[in-house]
Amino acid sequence: MISPVETGGGMPTETELKLRLDAAGLRRLRRHPLVQRLKQARSLSQFQKSVYFDTPDFRLRDQKAVLRVRHIGRRRLQTVKDFGQLVGTARARGEWESEITGDAPEMAAMQTSEMAPLFSDGQLWRVLRPIFSSEIRRSIHRLATDDWEIELALDEGQIVAASGSVAVSEAELELKRGSPRHLFDLALQLQQDLRFTLSTASKAERGYALLDGKPARPQKAPALELAAELSAAEAFRTIARGCLSQFLANQACLIDNPSAEAIHQMRVSLRRLRSAFSVFKAMLDTPESQWLKEELRWLLAPLGTARDDDVFIEEIFEPLAAALADEPGFILLRDDFAAQRQAAYAAVLELQDQPRLTRLLLCLGRWIEAGDWLHAEEAPRQSLLDTPVRDLAVSTLARLEHKVSRGMRHLMQSDDAVRHATRIKVKKLRYTIDFFGGLFPGCKVKRLAALLGVLQDRLGLLHDIALARQRLARHAEKAGDADRLRTAGMIAGWHLAQVDALLGQAVEDWRRYDKRPRSWRHKG
Repeated sequence: MISPVETGGGMPTETELKLRLDAAGLRRLRRHPLVQRLKQARSLSQFQKSVYFDTPDFRLRDQKAVLRVRHIGRRRLQTVKDFGQLVGTARARGEWESEITGDAPEMAAMQTSEMAPLFSDGQLWRVLRPIFSSEIRRSIHRLATDDWEIELALDEGQIVAASGSVAVSEAELELKRGSPRHLFDLALQLQQDLRFTLSTASKAERGYALLDGKPARPQKAPALELAAELSAAEAFRTIARGCLSQFLANQACLIDNPSAEAIHQMRVSLRRLRSAFSVFKAMLDTPESQWLKEELRWLLAPLGTARDDDVFIEEIFEPLAAALADEPGFILLRDDFAAQRQAAYAAVLELQDQPRLTRLLLCLGRWIEAGDWLHAEEAPRQSLLDTPVRDLAVSTLARLEHKVSRGMRHLMQSDDAVRHATRIKVKKLRYTIDFFGGLFPGCKVKRLAALLGVLQDRLGLLHDIALARQRLARHAEKAGDADRLRTAGMIAGWHLAQVDALLGQAVEDWRRYDKRPRSWRHKG
């Protein structure tokens, strides 16, 4: 199996978990009995000032590179890093360090770095300048057993730029020896007594964000590039890591800058993961897998409520805002449902600090890297794990297309429940094309996914209209208000009049998709 620290080309990497705690939490972590028992030597405490360099137009950042000079007493340590990639809840990246003599970066110290070609441009060196710094009191503890060694770094301080500063209070668990699962095991043990959230942003990323002065932006699913020679197990792990990384990135965005899109993308990441569970279900029938599926269902519930409220207001109310602006019932209903949405948002935000969520994310990360699904004792399931992913992709895409085609064939005559089931099949097909599309070079995967996206949205609107009729009626009747009842009927009637046209457009959407060539139809 591929470990997250295997990045190819002999690149040195660091694999770490970053925990966000308050100052009191850091003190409790330092004194935690498990830390005290596993410590192998005296702790090292030092003040570190790190100065980050880039060009005025941020050329290094655009090339996914970080250059810093760290001041440790009289020593100066020059470090070059790539931005790396999130590997589930951990981060793997290349890092190259050199001792230098002064406060400014030195070109000669770049020669051992695989990023040396980026720094070979003399013009770049002429315009390099310090852009922000971090001032951190760091306490380092070496924790180890016979099987593993992990460095625990406790950081308190701030990141400073011309535009302002941001506080730092966090712990890093960096794997020095052993398997990535040891990171998760240690974090899970600590999490039983400590309250923390997972963080994915490096100090460099936070510094650049401080310079930009813009809130974090929601992140869509990362692009996947699966090699045809991968096994099904290796492919699933790559897909699952991407889903978890997307969730964590949007969770951080939500905490720092709450938005509807951040909630939406968190939900998308989990729905993609559930689709991956479905695609690979034959090899995931294990106790840990079943527990995680139940926990994901728990997590999806509040996210789904918040997202449904967004859609209800945006797609059911907003199209009629101008026409019904003078209706008292419209204003009352809109205020009612806006309050419900605000409560749903508050529930999602409150959830982010819950120990159950943090534990779920750590368990999910551990399961992806070393779960029971990877340890098949029976030959049939081991064979499934070893199946070439391209073979699985061909059979899965063909099966899902057949199911969608059958549902679309009778869409006009179907009831709301059957149409919704067809929409779910369309969504699974779209996500599966996202997962496996790169295995079929020459196939216009993005166009196919876009066509399915249009169809999914169309069927989604039909489902939203069906649910809206029920929701409006229930709410208006419960309120017992004549204005609300009258307006609810007007809103439901207007949307009901759109159904036949939407059905016809959906059928045409599928025809456009089905006419396009798909190379997975031929196994060559």
